[in-house]
Amino acid sequence: MKNVMKQMGPMLVGLLLCTMGIGSANAVEVKGQVINGTLDKPEGGVAVQLVYHSAESAEVVSDTTGSDGRFSFTLASEPGADVPVMLSAEYEDVLYRSDRVTDLSAEVEIKVYESTDQDTNIEVISHHLIVDADARQATQIIILQNTGDRTYKTGTGHGHGVEVSLPDGITEAASEIPGVHTHGQVLVDSRPVPPGRMQLAFTTPLPADGRYTQRLKYATPTINAFITPATAEVIDLSMQDLGQVTMGEREFRRLISENVPSGGEVAFTLRGIAPAGGGTVSSDPFDVNGKGPWALGGMAVGALLALAYIKMGSKDTVTLDVRSELGSDIRRSALIEQIADLDDRLEAGSIGSNDHTKRRDALKAEVVDLTKVDKG
Repeated sequence: MKNVMKQMGPMLVGLLLCTMGIGSANAVEVKGQVINGTLDKPEGGVAVQLVYHSAESAEVVSDTTGSDGRFSFTLASEPGADVPVMLSAEYEDVLYRSDRVTDLSAEVEIKVYESTDQDTNIEVISHHLIVDADARQATQIIILQNTGDRTYKTGTGHGHGVEVSLPDGITEAASEIPGVHTHGQVLVDSRPVPPGRMQLAFTTPLPADGRYTQRLKYATPTINAFITPATAEVIDLSMQDLGQVTMGEREFRRLISENVPSGGEVAFTLRGIAPAGGGTVSSDPFDVNGKGPWALGGMAVGALLALAYIKMGSKDTVTLDVRSELGSDIRRSALIEQIADLDDRLEAGSIGSNDHTKRRDALKAEVVDLTKVDKG
């Protein structure tokens, strides 16, 4: 009997795999390696997640790297082509993502890094300010760069992270980015900053008297202010006025300051500005009624959620490269992270199965809606 079972073993395994869908002709294997970019070596024992979805579902599968840093996933079918596969690795409580995976036959490399609580390698590449005088709001887009080989991480909780001083008299802000919050008159981004570039975007009300003054913690080569309407009266400038520029189908008045040092200040006054809505900004980043970060219209929606980059040419020209389709990708990524977090909480026993199912189904439904919108 044992010999019969031994002979039937491979057949039973094959049948089981086919039943699970893994042994089908449509099965896909994804392989890769986690590399410690600080120590320049493979990193073992790292949890890796792969996220893939179609128009019907979103799935998260997990693996742990071996001593050689390698991982592999076998998917029952080819992921939907509408959104590339996403992989992430968690190391020292920091989540690192791979580049977008479009070729599943190639090995995927995910880099992780050691951590530091010193921000000496954090630089501002560019700082952009989009002011809507009619809506009495200002959206800031800051491109940060970590030039070191360690992830800047200050800890967890309120008041930890990259700091940006808010304009004088402003103590609140709204952002779509998780972990961004205010701490007095300082905006704090609690996300770890790995080597490379990172974008920070948030919206604040304008000061009630129209006087905009902001001190910069990090030196920046340029800070650009784009003011709409372009005919708004601007006085008391500490910035150079470059006049009107066109971005997309809209006209803006452009101000610029160059080589602003750490602790430096930018200032201007918009004459005739009165407080709107009690001088507050909506805490809902998806407010479409003109009170949240969406208030600046379609251009700022793209700038806030999907800015690929703003490439500055000469002082007389400006090119805005906004890829609106990335907005859905960013929102979709956030939803998928929430799905993975729910799964982890269920496994840890911190959430009930009924609550998990309802909330997971709701998140998956939004992912499906985003996919359908993109296709449409």
